[in-house]
Amino acid sequence: MQVAISSDNHLDLNKVETEWALEKQAAYLQKNQIAVYVIAGDLFNRFDKTLDFARDLQRRVGSATTVRFLAGNHEMGAGVSYQELESPVDDLYFHHKTLDIGSARLIGNNSWYDYSFDQNQHSVAEITRFKREFWYDRRIEQPMTDPERLAINLNQMKQDIKEAKKVGKNPILINHFAQEQAFIDQMPFRMERLDVLRSFLGSQAVGDLAVSNQVQAAISGHLHLHVQALPIQRTTFYNASVGYRTRRVKEWFSHDFMTEWQNRLIVLDV
Repeated sequence: MQVAISSDNHLDLNKVETEWALEKQAAYLQKNQIAVYVIAGDLFNRFDKTLDFARDLQRRVGSATTVRFLAGNHEMGAGVSYQELESPVDDLYFHHKTLDIGSARLIGNNSWYDYSFDQNQHSVAEITRFKREFWYDRRIEQPMTDPERLAINLNQMKQDIKEAKKVGKNPILINHFAQEQAFIDQMPFRMERLDVLRSFLGSQAVGDLAVSNQVQAAISGHLHLHVQALPIQRTTFYNASVGYRTRRVKEWFSHDFMTEWQNRLIVLDV
């Protein structure tokens, strides 16, 4: 059986027609007999639009494919509260949930960031000021600091990994936010003043958790990187981002969305 994961499709920003994307992706999933398809965040700039897309896709593929989705920071910016994000708001919403397939247990968690990827290059005051004045996430409301928010999600992941191992399942961790410093080091920051953006990309604590618990695979998005899989001890890290192809930002290797989606899709045999 196969599990497929994709993130950062950004259908709205990439001006991809929703009905066309639904038709093409459903056909691909059915033709390739994908058992589970996980959207790992940043499909639209609204949570409710991503939820509608996931529901529609599930209807189209029927029982042949199980569809799940996580919220990226772009979903979190509109149409949802922090309390809803931390609740089982819909059966297809995969945050702090698990799904068994074959010998594996998929563990979904949006995750968050704790500034660890900045490696102490900026003070907390500098980081929070940049976020408040410039970064997309300033519109996301939360009743705690960023490190406190990540700590909650980290404990959820620890719990879910522990339960998977207790019943003899191979855990596969799926997040939106990045998990491993080696991927961050490949980010092309061309202007020194933008180095602070590393603070908002994820947390090394998540990668360390995956490695220390011998998680089979850890998949994330958010970085818009096209990188090779990264094995560390018994864990293999993947980035599933499609990224942008807009007038100003061209991150695709092709000119066609479906070609890029297929090329960036992470497919695992379980």
